[in-house]
Amino acid sequence: MDILETKFLHLCNHRSDINEHLPTLKDYAQECSSAFETGVRGVVSSYALLYGLVKNTSPTNKQIFLNDIEKCDIDEFLKIAELNSISVKYEWRNNLELDFLEGESYDLTFIDTWHVYGQLKRELAKFSKITNKYIIMHDTEIDGIYGETLRNTGMRYNVHEIDILASITKIPRDEIVKGLIPAIAEFLNANSNWIVEKHYKNNNGLTILKRIA
Repeated sequence: MDILETKFLHLCNHRSDINEHLPTLKDYAQECSSAFETGVRGVVSSYALLYGLVKNTSPTNKQIFLNDIEKCDIDEFLKIAELNSISVKYEWRNNLELDFLEGESYDLTFIDTWHVYGQLKRELAKFSKITNKYIIMHDTEIDGIYGETLRNTGMRYNVHEIDILASITKIPRDEIVKGLIPAIAEFLNANSNWIVEKHYKNNNGLTILKRIA
């Protein structure tokens, strides 16, 4: 068993907020030659995406783009990716401020950032343009109706910081208290070339959108 497979299986078997979904992420990445992950956090889902890309047997070059608003420790990830001939690009900045080159695209986009309506609404508008096959979103159950800022285990969870967050992010207060499902529904209503492929309720929720045209 190689180091990547060992790492992947360890993360699958180690209880976390996303471990139950790692095999699904791996399976979808295996259908792809490139992936964009925004919200790297502790570098857990990243390994599932990497493992899937490695398991894809097509001769095309494989690439993964990692993004988070804060710098993440990816030293080990970079070494394992290099051992498996996967190209890695990374940027630590607000994902809504990312610039993509003309023609740059990814087969799969995985979103696990600030789980509020206003953020996801903007992410879907921006990243659907550079996504060829799948958009996958985590925490669509636990933060489906209400934004994560309202719960005591969410990002910036102090409800008294909402006005500060609205000022910093320029996302209105009412778009911070609302959850992810309305953003997904609005996106699908406005984009008939995307459909819900699957929705999982376990482990905080996972929703997969598929491009059909």
